[in-house]
Amino acid sequence: MKGASGAAAVLAVMMAGAPPSASAQPPAQAEQAHVNDIVVTGRRSGIPLWTVRSETTTLVLVGAIGGVSKTTKWDPEALTEALRKADRVVFPEAHGYTASPFSVIGWLAKYNKMGSLPKGRRLSAMARPDDMRRLAALAGRGMVRRDYDGRHPLHLANDLRDRARDGVKFGRSPADYVLRTIKRYKLALVPMPRSKAKPLIKDLFASRPEEHLPCLHAAIAVAEAGPAEFQARSDAWAARRVQAVLASPIEAAGRQCWPDAVVAEPGDGLTGRMKQLLGEPEVTVAVLSLGSLAAKGGILDGLEAAGFDIQGPRWKE
Repeated sequence: MKGASGAAAVLAVMMAGAPPSASAQPPAQAEQAHVNDIVVTGRRSGIPLWTVRSETTTLVLVGAIGGVSKTTKWDPEALTEALRKADRVVFPEAHGYTASPFSVIGWLAKYNKMGSLPKGRRLSAMARPDDMRRLAALAGRGMVRRDYDGRHPLHLANDLRDRARDGVKFGRSPADYVLRTIKRYKLALVPMPRSKAKPLIKDLFASRPEEHLPCLHAAIAVAEAGPAEFQARSDAWAARRVQAVLASPIEAAGRQCWPDAVVAEPGDGLTGRMKQLLGEPEVTVAVLSLGSLAAKGGILDGLEAAGFDIQGPRWKE
């Protein structure tokens, strides 16, 4: 349903739970001895997957994206192999938020009410003139509501992103595949941290409309690109064309829009956690966003600068 993505985003944050728990079952020593085979199959896998080695252990980094098209073909064989040879699987960026159903209902009502700017305020008085011209052009194509000048930037951005992917059918994401594989083979999954959603929601409702203008700017580019961009990004990911994925306006919107823009952990923090994993004896598969891994100054750059041996697809320009 058009226009529902904003409310859906709030619900996703509120109701997100930890992935299915799995009992720890370390692989046999023979399997650990063959962990190097991951490198060979990883290069043929058709997904961005890197193997990092230290003197202590091996860390497999999976570059995941959301929104993989159903028509995009990707081979999970190397990923499955890496998972089955690992002692544990982690989702370092994942975080669960808890809230009562009554709180969620109240927040949704408040969020929907927030969709219109306060009386006397107009988007044109705060947004870039060029963005307003682009919105007018999108309105002429039926890609945005006609009353966009009175809409809250975040709500308008969510509506634009929702309309841009209209008609695109999405299939199984790499993260979903990993969770299913964990359940199927009873692999060890490190539980994600959990906290109350209230502080995150309070941050949203206390924010000024102007704070969400970068999100709107990024969403305009997504709407202009349209459904074809979702397919192109998905295909580039499966072909391991890392920089093509990162250059997509969809990636920029993900970084700029609430809640991801608020809860995202700095790259140096994630790099530090990966170094910690490389200092422990367990063989680990870590599922992270491709952007966190391969963007300039990201995890891969940090690990390379620290002298770790990294094998996998090219990630630099």
